[in-house]
Order: sequence, then C-alpha cells, then structure tokens
Amino acid sequence: MYMYLAVGIGGVIGALLRYFVLLWFTDLGYSYPAGTLCVNLIGCFILGYLQGIATVSELPRWLVTGVGTGIVGAFTTFSTFSIDVVQFIKEGFLLPACTYILASSIGGYYLAYTGFSLSKYKRRGV
Repeated sequence: MYMYLAVGIGGVIGALLRYFVLLWFTDLGYSYPAGTLCVNLIGCFILGYLQGIATVSELPRWLVTGVGTGIVGAFTTFSTFSIDVVQFIKEGFLLPACTYILASSIGGYYLAYTGFSLSKYKRRGV
C-alpha cells in the first residue's frame, strides 16, 4: 500500500513541478522545447543520482520508487519531447529537430551518468 501512495503522491508532485517549470520558461520568453529539455535533463541527473545512492544505501524501497517513478517519472516527459520533435519536422525545422534530439539524448545520458557518479562520494561518506 505504501508503494501506491508513494508513487501517487510523487506523481502529483512531479507533474506540478513540470507544469511550473514549463510556465516559468514560457514567462521568460523561451521557445516551447526549452522547458521540456530542461525538465528531462534535470530528471536524468536526479534519477541517476537516486539510483546510485539506492545501490549502496538502505533507503526504503517505497521512497526510491516514490521519488524515481512518482516524482521523476511525472516530472520528465518523453511524449512531449517526441511531439516537439514531430512539430519541428512538420514545420520544416530539421536542424532544430536534430539538435533537440542530440541535446536530449547525449545530455540525458551524460547527466544520468554524472548523477550516478556523484553518488560515489556519498558511498564513501564524503
């Protein structure tokens, strides 16, 4: 039962955070994929860090699932990323579409790895 609650509450928190970040980027005048790119890259880092910590710490399983699946899962969004890419292509913006794909993919892998790597300092007790 705790897992369901953790994922549900985390999902609400993550979805609201994503919505606020996207509104903030819009208010700052950025074009539409900037907010999605930001939340996805932040989510990659957080999930990498969380998984790194979870491998060596005795964090409660409900907490790891609630944060990972609930908050980060609802905060990040592959479907919006996909629609953004399709929209770029439909409008004839192939270079921005490719740039967005590369920035999301390479940046996401790099930040997930960085987050996981930074967790090694926690493992050593630093």
